[in-house]
Amino acid sequence: MTGARRPTASPARGRELARRGLVAALAALLAMTAAAPAASQTVIDEVEELDWDRPEAWAMKYYNSVSLLTGLGPPRAREPWTFELGLELDSLPQLSEEQRRVGFGGTKVEDINRVPLFVRPRLTMGLPARWSLDLSYVPPVEVEGVRSQLLALALERPVLGSGGWVLGIRVFGQTGRVEGDFTCSEADASYPPGSPDNLYGCEAPSNDSLSLDHLGVALTGGVEVGATDVHAGLAATYMDMEFQVDARTAGATDRSLLLADGWTWSATAGASWALGGRTALGVELFYSPLSVRRPPAAEAVNDPLVNLRTLLRIGL
Repeated sequence: MTGARRPTASPARGRELARRGLVAALAALLAMTAAAPAASQTVIDEVEELDWDRPEAWAMKYYNSVSLLTGLGPPRAREPWTFELGLELDSLPQLSEEQRRVGFGGTKVEDINRVPLFVRPRLTMGLPARWSLDLSYVPPVEVEGVRSQLLALALERPVLGSGGWVLGIRVFGQTGRVEGDFTCSEADASYPPGSPDNLYGCEAPSNDSLSLDHLGVALTGGVEVGATDVHAGLAATYMDMEFQVDARTAGATDRSLLLADGWTWSATAGASWALGGRTALGVELFYSPLSVRRPPAAEAVNDPLVNLRTLLRIGL
């Protein structure tokens, strides 16, 4: 009697098993390859407290000073719960290459010349006890690759006055941030990393952010000269700022956090005119001395912000 024969695998089945094994091996290899860059990616997350006259700190307080909510007119008492709408336009001086050399302690030129004007709406409301509230909000609308979201307010009140002159006090503050590709601009990242136009190895546009928080107090005053109201002010401001780097450079992710805080002072002088009806125009010159020590200099120098500010008000 003949014994039963054991079944043998067909050649087709053998080829199918081999194919499946090859696919599984390739899938595992691809998974390992994809995971390798993430595992080897270097992340720089240092936190550094800057000296107040470091070039990076100077740039922070320069742009924070641009956003100070000044009165743009003499202090005056308004009827409670009356409102004025305003549109403020301030010049934003363009910085030279030397002034923009603020990265890495003053050795790298940053792309911080973006717009020539700082524009924001304002709302002024009369309050009881002769106080007035100024409120401004800049929404996060992107302009030239920069998004600003700033909320500022101020309380002002005349405290002394006689005839055509008045003295007052103003308390102001702001919170918010500015975001953009400052450390690795889109233009830099368009060139090969390490090339003459991309020496710092930018692999993509950065997404950096700068907080522009501050709190201050000012003495303000004004005097009537014919149909013109002349005003002036002197302010002290405490600034608390952070610059968060978010850039991919030379195979690393830079998440360095730079901190700077300290006091600045500023002076304003200007004039305002009634244009008819409930409309008025204010013009003001702003000055703030800002110390900076740029290498290789050993001593700090004054590199101030000087800009022109205008405000058109309409009473409601």
